[in-house]
Amino acid sequence: MKQYALLILCAILGILFIGIPACAEEGETRLITDMTGNEIEIPATIERVAFFGGPIGQVPYILGVQDTIVATSIGSKNSQLLNIMDQNLKNVPSPRQTNGIINIEELIKSDPQFVLAGDVDGAIVKKQTTIPVVYFFESSDGTAEQTKAEVAFVGLIYGKEDRAQKYANYLDSTLSLIKSRIGDISLSEQKVLFNGYDANHLITYGGDSYMQERIENAGLKNAAQEVSTSGVRPGIHSGLDEISMEQVLKWDPDILVIDTGSPEDIYNDPKWASIKAVQERQIYRLPNGVFVWNRPTAESAVLHPLWMAKIGYPERFADISMKDEVKKFYQEIFSYELTDEQVDKILAGEFASAISAGKGQTNQTNMGNK
Repeated sequence: MKQYALLILCAILGILFIGIPACAEEGETRLITDMTGNEIEIPATIERVAFFGGPIGQVPYILGVQDTIVATSIGSKNSQLLNIMDQNLKNVPSPRQTNGIINIEELIKSDPQFVLAGDVDGAIVKKQTTIPVVYFFESSDGTAEQTKAEVAFVGLIYGKEDRAQKYANYLDSTLSLIKSRIGDISLSEQKVLFNGYDANHLITYGGDSYMQERIENAGLKNAAQEVSTSGVRPGIHSGLDEISMEQVLKWDPDILVIDTGSPEDIYNDPKWASIKAVQERQIYRLPNGVFVWNRPTAESAVLHPLWMAKIGYPERFADISMKDEVKKFYQEIFSYELTDEQVDKILAGEFASAISAGKGQTNQTNMGNK
C-alpha cells in the first residue's frame, strides 16, 4: 500500500514539474534541446554542474541552485561578494580561466554531470573529454531579452521556471518604470554618456555592442555610438574598443562613467578639463556587485539602466533610492539580505573582482561566449 501511495505521489509531482521525471532513479536521463538547437541527454536529477562563463555564473544564485556548482570560471571564483554570499565557493575549483583556456584535468577531477558553456569553451570540453556539453547561444548579443532567455533556459533545466519568471518580471517592471519616467525626452534633449574604462579611461563600448541598448534604455545617448567593435581585438573584451583622447574631446560627453580610479583623479587632470562632464562634475565610478555592471549579466540588466537613468535625470528619479533598489533586488532575486555597508560598497564599485573592464584580463569573460 505504501508503495502504491509513493507511485501516486511521483505521478503528481511529474505533472507539476513537466519535463522533469519525478522520483527519478539514479542513472535516469532526459533529453533537452540546448540554446544552439542541439539535443543533449542530461541526468534527470541534477547534482553536479560546471558553469563556464563569468556573467552566467550568477544565474544559479538567482535560481537557488548554487549547491550544484562543482566547477566555475575564475571570474565567479574571484567575486568578492559571491564569496560572502556563498561560503562554499572557496572550495569550488575554477578550471575555466579565460575564454578558450580550460584546465581539463581540473575539470575532469570535479566530475560534473555536464558543462554549461558557450561555443568556444564547449568545443574544447567536447573535444577533450566525454563530459556532455549544454550550450548557451552560439553568439550572445547581451540584450535584455536574451538575458531573460538564458535565465529561463537554465530555469527549465533545473525545474525552476517560477524563479526564472520572477526574474523576467522584475526586469520588465524595472525597464517599464524607467521608460515611464524618460519616455518623453526627445533625442535632441538626451544627455550623452561616455563609458571610459581601464586606467586611461579610453576603452569603451561601441554602438554595435549590447551597451547601446542599455544606454538607450536609460534615456541617454552613447557617445561612442559610431564606434564599431566587430572582429577580434587581442587582449580586449568583445564589444569594446580603444579610442583616442581627441575623440572624447570631440564628443564632449555630459556624463563620464569610469571603472578604475576616482572621479577626483580626472577632475584634477588637465587633459580632461574642457569636457562638459568634468566642468559639471558628472563623473561616476561604475558599481560592482556579484559581477561588474558593464557586463551582460542578469544583475546589471536590471540595475545598470536604472542607475544610469538616475544619474542622467536625477530630478525624474528623485523618489528612487539606488540603495533601496539594490537591496530589494538582492533580497527578491538572489534571496540574500545585503547589509547597508555592502550596498554602499556595491554602488561605490568597491567589490571589484580580479577582472578589470578594459585590457589585459578583460577577455576572461568574453561577452559572446558566456
